[in-house]
Amino acid sequence: MISYRDITAGLSALGLHRSTPVVAHVDMARLGDVKGGVKTAVGALLATVDNLIMPAFTHSTLIIPESGPPDNDMDYGSGRASNLQAAIFRYDLPVDWGEKEAVEELRKYPGVYRSSHPVFSFIGLGMDVALINHPPENPYAPLKKTRELNSHVLLLGAEPSANFSIHWAEMLAGRRQFTRWALTENGIREISHFPGCPNGFHKLNYYLQEELRSTRVGDCEWQAVRLDTLIDTAAALIKDDAFALLCNDIYCKRCNIVRGAIKAQYARQWRAEA
Repeated sequence: MISYRDITAGLSALGLHRSTPVVAHVDMARLGDVKGGVKTAVGALLATVDNLIMPAFTHSTLIIPESGPPDNDMDYGSGRASNLQAAIFRYDLPVDWGEKEAVEELRKYPGVYRSSHPVFSFIGLGMDVALINHPPENPYAPLKKTRELNSHVLLLGAEPSANFSIHWAEMLAGRRQFTRWALTENGIREISHFPGCPNGFHKLNYYLQEELRSTRVGDCEWQAVRLDTLIDTAAALIKDDAFALLCNDIYCKRCNIVRGAIKAQYARQWRAEA
């Protein structure tokens, strides 16, 4: 069983301390048996770092329109029934994606601020400056500001596929992303730069060997890396190899759409050179 002391010691082993801003992904299911459960895990995290943000994503706000752009991995017109069940984004809307147990625990703390993106909101303590401006057209706005604060990304039991920051690197590298629509108090808003498949993100670890810190607590490996290093490495890799970090599932629609866009771009460039 993992104790409060085990967690704080593990975070210290990753080089994290009070002055380190952190983008945290906490997977309680993979973390193992924690004495005191999620309260202990989040409490230990907050005892180690003062400035913290976590994803508080709400896919329940998404709707399916009757029409839209092609090659968007969406069956337009199929949401006439499901759209009636979609939630309007509000600041107290429960998290329904990813590491929701730890995020919901953090939401109970006084002083927690939540950003306004209707799908990809973040919550945080001591990070209001990164969360105050988060428009629907830019899911990655909090990460940009957090990067300026010399922050780290922490995977506390979470898989590399949970690392949302890599999607930002994909956007910066010019990778094809998607469009979605969500309900807000001001009506339906278009969500630009909706990310693709993250199941190939584990491949990035090979290129981060010198910078990626890891430690094992119980049966689970924890990882931390500077956000700017992560973004620079991933973006450079994708620019060098346009197919990098895509998953290996030959039936993955989103990755196949990205591959198709890359091949079409190569074909246009080849014809232009000819």
